[in-house]
Amino acid sequence: MDEYSATSRLAEYVTGLRYEQVPEAVIERIKQCLADFIGLVCIAKEQAESSGPVREAVCRLAGLEGEGTVIAHQRGFPYQYAALLNGALAHTLDFDDTNVRGSLHPGAPVIPAALAMAERQGANGKDLLTAIAAGYEVCCRVGQALGLTAYNRGFHPTAIAGIFGATAAGSKILKFDTSQTENAFGLSLSQAAGSMQYIENGAWNKRLHPGLAAHNSILCLTMTECAVLGAAASIDGRYGLLTGYSNQPDAGSLTAGLGEEWVAAETAIKPYPSCRLTHGAVDGILDICRKEGVLPEKVLEVDISLAQKAFDIVGEPLSRKIEPRSVVDGQFSVYFQGAAAILERSVNWGSYEKLQDPMIKSLCRRIRVKVSPDLTGIAAEVVVKTDEGAYRRIIASPKGEPENPLTWVEVEEKFMKTAGYEFEIGKCRQIFTSIQSLEQLEDVREWIGGLRKK
Repeated sequence: MDEYSATSRLAEYVTGLRYEQVPEAVIERIKQCLADFIGLVCIAKEQAESSGPVREAVCRLAGLEGEGTVIAHQRGFPYQYAALLNGALAHTLDFDDTNVRGSLHPGAPVIPAALAMAERQGANGKDLLTAIAAGYEVCCRVGQALGLTAYNRGFHPTAIAGIFGATAAGSKILKFDTSQTENAFGLSLSQAAGSMQYIENGAWNKRLHPGLAAHNSILCLTMTECAVLGAAASIDGRYGLLTGYSNQPDAGSLTAGLGEEWVAAETAIKPYPSCRLTHGAVDGILDICRKEGVLPEKVLEVDISLAQKAFDIVGEPLSRKIEPRSVVDGQFSVYFQGAAAILERSVNWGSYEKLQDPMIKSLCRRIRVKVSPDLTGIAAEVVVKTDEGAYRRIIASPKGEPENPLTWVEVEEKFMKTAGYEFEIGKCRQIFTSIQSLEQLEDVREWIGGLRKK
């Protein structure tokens, strides 16, 4: 393998990482993200229209039962299919964690691969947490290196970078050496796929992407175990990921400050089940409506300003954004999200039942969205106009970001609501409490198996 490539350095980092080297703050965030992940699989299991068909397809592909756990399910699955289903369900509501620097959702591809391999190997709690931390770091750094031009080319970074994060996590559980880890990365390159074309018709491709990444990472890990040769320098090589998937890659960010600066620590937990690029506007509108007492019927007009890339994804094309026809449309429409925030003073999974609500449609038509050169990333500016005056908010960091994080109490509140769709309250509390002391477990197989539905 090419010992001088950034890919090699990432592989060396994953191989050498020890639990004691992971900052306490990162471990805490990983635990919060793990709890969030478990809850999201629970709520998505029966609440999303895609879950039944996806589950049926996975069961048909899997055939006989296996030993892998799918959260809130009774039967076991082969490990790769357990990872597929867990990853797809976790991302289904678009309610899963996000990382701004990576412009992606790291947990949905990384955690299911880590859980599957940890259950297979009987890893201890510290090894599981370390593997997830390594997977997050690799996933987010690869996403950062790809940059926003990957979106311009129609790629979904969660899928493209996600398989490398999932492979990193699995490699760590399997105790691969540096050469094996880079080899697994090399095989992952040929599995890196995920298109943004799902936006065209509100398709379920996006929901599948993290599950496919986790599934495919296990294929690559297993092939590596059997000495199948993968490409060297797969991320930063001449024909590697960055060359193929980005117009302006930043290869330096793959390893800059590696081991000292944790990009994973910047992962956010979402308060709303929608594209993260809508959350700044939602936060601003909710703050105005709650604090200023603005009622839906009093709203004359709403002006929302976004950064260019955010506008491209959640602000256009106007016909699909102002009149969303599906849940996916609504999740990627800042018009719908803003209207739901005004009407209900909240945005939750139940909001999508109002896609055809006359008041929602009326409010959508009162919203104007534009690009502001003064805004970057996920920031937003909102002005709500009424007969009694105009109210303005600028949201630089939406709720959930490191600058404005969800507390453990807020994470628990979200978990109790989401996990409560499948487990009774006592079981929910037991799961949540157990995550907070996960590092004490000598073997996580019983704990992971305990996430099944009895």
